[in-house]
Amino acid sequence: MRIGVFNQTVNDGTIDEVVEHARRAEADGFASFWTSHIFGHDALTALAVVGREVPRIELGTSVVPTFPRHPAALAQQAVTVNAIAGGRLCLGIGLSHKVVIESMYGLRLERAVRHLTEYLDVLRPLSEDRPAAVDGELYRVHLALSAKGASPFPIVVAALGPQLLRVAGERADGTV
Repeated sequence: MRIGVFNQTVNDGTIDEVVEHARRAEADGFASFWTSHIFGHDALTALAVVGREVPRIELGTSVVPTFPRHPAALAQQAVTVNAIAGGRLCLGIGLSHKVVIESMYGLRLERAVRHLTEYLDVLRPLSEDRPAAVDGELYRVHLALSAKGASPFPIVVAALGPQLLRVAGERADGTV
């Protein structure tokens, strides 16, 4: 059995504390170290530092909200973090919550299923070192990334309802 640990230090501690918690998790035998992305340090940037400082533990986000970030920009950041971490990243993404997206970010949380579907249609190929070619209703993206030393990484989706679970099952590596 493989067991991971979820850690909130990225939101209420220093980057050095995040690294120390990841070191401790690795030393204690945990298979993976997961962190959220909410209102503290950027989770992926913090995991890039952890990836350089802590050599073996797998790293994951639980979860990076999709609405505030373009899928190509998130793919580029995640590809970079995964290269720094030697291929140990699992990218967890999710829609977030209405109060966060609408009241705090000032964006509209609408067409959630369409948004997630097209988001993954852009993100997935870029995460696998393939070009994205999407002409959807929400995203029209035609680009490729060139990140030497990068490798494909799994993507998991925060999904609770049947429609989002279907999208996660069809286009992602699982749910978180």
